[in-house]
This record gives sequence, structure tokens and C-alpha cells, in this order.
Amino acid sequence: MMVNSLLARIAPMMLVLVLTAALPARAADGLVLPVESRTQAQIEQVFTEARSALAAGNGGAVLPLLSRDSRSRIEAIRTAARAGAAAGLARFSPSEKVAVLSLQRFLTPAQLRRWATTDLINHALTQHWLHPATIAESSLGKLTLDDNRASAPLLLKGKPTLVSAHFVRDGDQWRIDLGRTVAVADELLRAFASITGRSEDIYVDELVERLHPPKG
Repeated sequence: MMVNSLLARIAPMMLVLVLTAALPARAADGLVLPVESRTQAQIEQVFTEARSALAAGNGGAVLPLLSRDSRSRIEAIRTAARAGAAAGLARFSPSEKVAVLSLQRFLTPAQLRRWATTDLINHALTQHWLHPATIAESSLGKLTLDDNRASAPLLLKGKPTLVSAHFVRDGDQWRIDLGRTVAVADELLRAFASITGRSEDIYVDELVERLHPPKG
């Protein structure tokens, strides 16, 4: 029961990251900010733009704010979901398997064949898979910079959650990095599977059943 309650609390925050180009920042007096401050301003702008796009239900504006690796991950998940029972899930991590199976549970085969990634994001937002209040009330905590990577606790109503937002320098732009988010989610799922005495695959199947019970 404790594990289910914890999952229910963190799942929406993962989604904003999982479905979840800045110009050089300048100080109010026109002076160029120090490199670290400028980087922080760029990252915060990317996060703000993504949050605004999600709040507006504009999936097309979210994708360019993700790193190239993140977009490739999402496309691989969408392709596997479209493949149905023939999808080779062995190559996916536990949290990616949850994403593939959830799409198959939520959407019809026709929708999966017809819809692009942008359509999937828009549908998720219109169906309130991520509640609008969660989007509006999210913010970043203190940013930690490590060369070409950065992370910050994700706050909800100004209070820390179990989830962090991760960013990576992609070319000359900072972008949202889903890779580290997926890795953290995988660690949690593997830990929960161990606690409940299940194999990873069985736990993933049971989790999808609990999160998305069959209709009727």
C-alpha cells in the first residue's frame, strides 16, 4: 500500500518530465551576466517555455525543447507501442516498458498508427493525464551545474518532490534531458519490484494494470 501511494504521488511529476533555445541572458541594466548566471537563466527559460507549452496544450512547442536523445527515446517508445503485441520490449528499461504498455492500454491501434508524437502529447494534456494544476504549480529548485549537464529539484507549490528536472547542453543550446529522468525512474521501479518480491517484468505488468485498469 505504501509503494502504491508513493507511485501515485510521483507518477504525475514523472510525466511532466517524461512528456515533458534560450538567448544569452542579460541583467536588467544591460550588462552580460557571468557565465554561470547566464547558463542558469538559459536553463530556467527552457523550463519556463516547456511549462507554458504544456499549460497551453501545445505539444508541438514542447518537442524542440527536448534533447535529441530524449526525442529519439520518445519516438522509440511510440514505435514500439504501434507494433502492438509484436513489440520487442526486452530492449527497453522498466520505465520505458511502462510507457509503451500504457500507450497501448490508453489508445486504440488506429490512434497509435495515425498520431505523431505531438498528437500523443496533446491528447495526454487534453485528457488531463497530467493535471493542469500540476503544470501551473511546478517550478525548479536550486540548480546544480556539472559541465554540460545540470539538474534541479522539481518543486510543486514551492515544496520539493521526489523528482528532479535534468538538462543537457545539446550543441550550443540547453535542452531538457529525459535520459537521467528515465534512469531515476528505473531505479525506483527496480527497488519497488525488489521490495514486493516480484521480477521487474511482472512488477511492470502489475503496475500498468493498477495505473490503467481495463474498462468495464
